[in-house]
This record gives sequence, structure tokens and C-alpha cells, in this order.
Amino acid sequence: MSNQTVTQASNYFDLQGLEQLRQKTKTNDKETIREVANQFESMFASMLIKSMRQANEAFETDSPFNNQQTKFYTDMQDKQLAVDISRHGALGLADALVRQLDPTSVIRPSAIPQDQLTMPNAKQEMLNLHTEKSEQAFNKPDQLSASNQSALNDSALALSQHNTQNEESTDFSSPESFIQTLLPYAKQVAKSLGISPEVMIAQSALETGWGQKILKKPDQQSSFNLFNIKSHNNWQGESVNKNSLEVEDGVGVQRNSNFRVYQSLKESFKDYSDFIKNNKRYEQALEQGDNAGRYIEELQQAGYATDPQYADKIKQIMSSDNFQSVIAGDNNNG
Repeated sequence: MSNQTVTQASNYFDLQGLEQLRQKTKTNDKETIREVANQFESMFASMLIKSMRQANEAFETDSPFNNQQTKFYTDMQDKQLAVDISRHGALGLADALVRQLDPTSVIRPSAIPQDQLTMPNAKQEMLNLHTEKSEQAFNKPDQLSASNQSALNDSALALSQHNTQNEESTDFSSPESFIQTLLPYAKQVAKSLGISPEVMIAQSALETGWGQKILKKPDQQSSFNLFNIKSHNNWQGESVNKNSLEVEDGVGVQRNSNFRVYQSLKESFKDYSDFIKNNKRYEQALEQGDNAGRYIEELQQAGYATDPQYADKIKQIMSSDNFQSVIAGDNNNG
């Protein structure tokens, strides 16, 4: 934030300007907050300069300029310098005070329109969060209606899918096993996207802490969301609500968001492929698909993540010796 407002006291001895500022503090408006903050920064700068002068007094003992008259004019110059520093916001202290006293003065980036966050040609249906539960009569076991029997069949099918889900190999006990588990899925998706499978594995490793922090559903079952893709209006599947750390104006803040839930690792990779291919925001990233580093940089630039170090962290994972050795070993075996 640039400091464009000049305080009333443009000189350190301008007592009339200080008196006007004192009167204006009773209004508590934005302009007054800025001017008071500038004046406080001027006082701080004056104390700072004075301390620096005192630290150098030992070297001025034998100086011909070490006299009361010289010190008087030097003190005048230092106080005027402190005022000038405040007027130009050189220390940035006034800006910090204004942000603390008046949070509305902070300029935040504009939100991305919803239509840019959703996939093209997707059905735009708002989820009804207040669906009323229909009242059902509870019959005895020997009086089950056809709809009740159908519900039981659906439950059995869901249980069968759950058992199939658990049969999928999800060995994330170490970074090596994490890479070996995901590499077959990554290779399949990489062909359709035209990117390197290694960059997807490294991205998933960063998003999930090498598989140790994959989001879980309320029943503690895995969401299989390897890339922490959020749910938007076009998502028709299951979701899980969690807090996530987002970086806004360089500051980390907690945001409550809905994330997609999948039935398997394969489905997670497939949806990642669809999410990237069908979103115009990531077209430039796909154009750099043959360069893993440039791909992830363009992905971050397009707004995939708010962490300013997102791409650098993923590239650091890919360039590590352990990561490269596991990838090389798998390629040799394949």
C-alpha cells in the first residue's frame, strides 16, 4: 500500500498542524487514521535516529564539531528527516498501523467468476442443502414393501463397492511405496493429458503428505482425493467438508470448503484428467506438458493453488534423489 497522504505537520516544529491533527482525531475517519499513523511513524523514526546518533557519540569526542551549537542544528535536521521519512512511508510502519486500525482499507484481489471455475458444458444445478426428509412408515420385517426391498438391495450394492474399494492397493507406508502405488495410474492419465506422470505423483505427494493426509469422510473412510480438488456446482458426486489453508495477500487463512470424494485411486486420477482438460484456465499449462517444471508453473499461475511456493515445492520433490531413484527403478523394471 503506497503512502500518498501527507500529514498536516510537514515540519517538525509545525505546532499548528499538530493541533489541527489532534482536533481531527475526534472524528475517527479514514483520513485521520492515516495522518495519525504517519505522525506515529515520524515519532518512531525520530527515536531511531536519536539512538543511532547516541551510539556514535564515542567517536565524536575529539571532533571540532562536537559542540552544543552543532548538536542543536543536527537535532533539528534529524527531526525534519524523521518527518520526511514518515511522509514518504519509507519504514512502512504507518501502513501497518492503518491496516490494523482500519481493515477495510486493505485491497484484496477480486474473486474469480464462478463460470471460470466450472467445466465447460457441465450441468449447472445448485445443490439443495435443505432437502426435507420424507416421512416413511416403518413396517415389520415380514411387511417390507417393494421400495424397502429396493433400498436393501442398494445397501448391499454399496457394501459390495466398499469391499471392492478396500481391496485396491493403497500402500502409503513410505514415499517409495506411495510412488510405486500411484505410478501405474499416473502413466495411464499422463498419456491422455500429454504430461509427465512424475509431475502428477509429486503434486499428489505435496497435496496429501505422501498419502498420510488424504481427506477422510465422516465415517473415516478415505475420500481418495489425491489432488484436493474442490467441489463446485457442476460436481454431482459425494463431497466432504473440511477446513483448508489458503494464502490471501501473502497471509495464510483458514477457509471452509467442500472437496470431491471418489471411490478409488483410479477414479481420482481420471477426474484430475477431466478437470485439467475441460477447464480453459489450464490450456497454457497443457501446452507445456512436455516440460514438467513449466507445466506446474503454469498450473499455479492459472490459480490451481494459492500457495506462492506451490510450483517450487513440487519441482523440489521431483528433483530429489530418492524420488528419481524410485522412478528410474520402476522404469527399468517396466
